[in-house]
Amino acid sequence: MKSVLSKIFASPFLLILLAVLVKVPLFFTKNIQEDSFITWRVARNFVQYGVIGFNGDERISASTTHLYVLVTAFFQLIFGDGFIYPLLIFSGILFAMGSWWLAQIFFPGDTLKRGFFFLLLNITPPALTASFLGMEYGILFFLYNSLIYFGLFKNKKWAYFLFPILLLWTRVDTVIFLGIFFLGDWYLKRKFNYLYILGGIIGVVTVVGFNYFYFGEIVNHTITAKKIAYKNLTQNNSIEFFLYQWAYYGGLIKKYAIYTFLLFVVFLGFLGYAIFKIIKNKKIGTPTTKVILGLILLFALSKITIFSIFKAYFDWYYWLPRAFLFVVTLYYFLNITTWKKKWLFAGISIAGVGLYFFQMLQSYTIGYMEERQRMTIAADINKDNVGIEQSILLEPAGIIPFYTRLYTYDEVGLVNERINDEMRKDEKYWWINAVHQFQPDYILTIAKKPGDTNSLYKIKPEDSKDFEQDYQLVKDYPIAKIHDHAPLLLKWIYQIRPIGKDYYLYKKRIENTN
Repeated sequence: MKSVLSKIFASPFLLILLAVLVKVPLFFTKNIQEDSFITWRVARNFVQYGVIGFNGDERISASTTHLYVLVTAFFQLIFGDGFIYPLLIFSGILFAMGSWWLAQIFFPGDTLKRGFFFLLLNITPPALTASFLGMEYGILFFLYNSLIYFGLFKNKKWAYFLFPILLLWTRVDTVIFLGIFFLGDWYLKRKFNYLYILGGIIGVVTVVGFNYFYFGEIVNHTITAKKIAYKNLTQNNSIEFFLYQWAYYGGLIKKYAIYTFLLFVVFLGFLGYAIFKIIKNKKIGTPTTKVILGLILLFALSKITIFSIFKAYFDWYYWLPRAFLFVVTLYYFLNITTWKKKWLFAGISIAGVGLYFFQMLQSYTIGYMEERQRMTIAADINKDNVGIEQSILLEPAGIIPFYTRLYTYDEVGLVNERINDEMRKDEKYWWINAVHQFQPDYILTIAKKPGDTNSLYKIKPEDSKDFEQDYQLVKDYPIAKIHDHAPLLLKWIYQIRPIGKDYYLYKKRIENTN
């Protein structure tokens, strides 16, 4: 058995192949992150119209990642409408390659430990989500670790210039990573790396310049839209809520509760102890590898904390920081503990497999709901043979616009800045004003119907009758029905942690269509 593992672990090709294959069952959960479909539609728009936008020839930076848009467009040119699974596999390969760079850094002379580290990292929940849920984080993890490996570890000058540019074109918030690792590079060499600085400057200037000259804005429109749309949402600004959110997004337990916070604090205490033991142990690792490990931990905690402070309520922002926390954990158990090897490998393997199935089950709970709600809504709309000539007002702007190809107004204004214009004019009644102004063919509301008590879809009394004359409720999609008809295991999970909301689909009455 050991000889078989040694042969597999000695081959990066076999390891990467195995890491991708073990993630393929995620496809069967039907779970793909909603915002992925926004980027994919932007890419399709670029292929079809030659414009980076969301609706035909309208330019708008509706996606937060320019590089991933171009990569997706390339896959769509090759595979057409069947691009999704090849793209996800490509993302899984890139994540695995990034994992291999880390394994090379931390376990250069131990094939067995290197292989265990690689495989265990790739089956952790954040590795599964970052690889195969459709977002740009497979690419990002590859780029992060390419800079660490070829830059800080191998000291290749070209890496300090190239990877900062690619990182900033993938996501602008990678400045957090670049800043922390710049300080780490300075600490190791005791001098400023001017090529690193040049790469970062060129990355920032080219991204900002492209945004300004192509879109007419400095930052991505998604940032502007969220600032406008979310400013009036009720936020809990207490320290207690911040700490709960910090633990909610930093850990794996998705519950705003005191026990989530306490468990995360205990985990951070363990990480502090682990780093202390790693640094103190002179028999393990080199000064460079220890600095890299410390920088990884610092980056992960910094991003989790910064994004929590800025109330970034989106789980995918935290996938890679959580993955890096697992890097430190795995390194400690594989290198520092004094347990007998067989018991150690068996124990962490069982824990890893348990976390693997935990994420598979979590993805299944989400995928089951999406398949029977938003995918069903898209299929119902498509029965009318719709396209870009018809329009829809809804939230979110992912699955349904992608599959229906409707001209889209979204309630945040991520993909259509006309919505933000209406928000600026009238913060309270912007929604009904937008309905009157744009006359969408379809309207989809979440949780409540327009005009209901405590509904986000506020309607002036004098506009209520007009709305009823212009639009008819054609179907509702109650989440309780989906939960009730779910398999027994999922039904039990939905009772513990209910996910999803009701949807209401309205259609413009034919007699009122211009």
